[in-house]
Amino acid sequence: MYTPELLALAAVETIGPRAREWAATTSSAYPAATPHALARLATRQFGRFGAVASVFGAVAGSYAALALVATRALTDAELILHLAAAHGIDPTDPRRAVDLLVVTRVHESAGEAEAALAAARDDQPGGGGGDALARLGRLIAPQVAAWAALRSVNRAYPGTSLLAAVLDSATAVQTTAARATTYYRGR
Repeated sequence: MYTPELLALAAVETIGPRAREWAATTSSAYPAATPHALARLATRQFGRFGAVASVFGAVAGSYAALALVATRALTDAELILHLAAAHGIDPTDPRRAVDLLVVTRVHESAGEAEAALAAARDDQPGGGGGDALARLGRLIAPQVAAWAALRSVNRAYPGTSLLAAVLDSATAVQTTAARATTYYRGR
């Protein structure tokens, strides 16, 4: 019932330490690097990661749409937590789960995300998790429909789905990076 919230919490626990270590290592290697420069580096790094992952997702056959959504979610989580670290914000802090939910637009506000996370932790029925899952479904449904249409075009023009997956991934990374950067600059 609270799938997006539980995944956000798991991402912070799993990816957060890697993001913190990356920021520390990169900052020590490039002591003059500004938070903006570190953010650009992270965006480039996860842009490449997303492109490669999307190629593998695109060749997943009938599971391609699901694989692409999963790789997009992983890329977004990696990118957002690394951008937090680049801006000097602790990516291992459980409050980063709120950031993940707001930046990826699962929830419209931090307050709404906090309430859903509290309900997910307490597993309270009727805490709004169903609404978040419905919102997540509304985000995924157009991607699945677009992928299905692209698969039919791919039959006539082989390779179209690979190209579209890479281009979509690049655009998605840039969009997420812009939203996260704006979100973290305000702190």
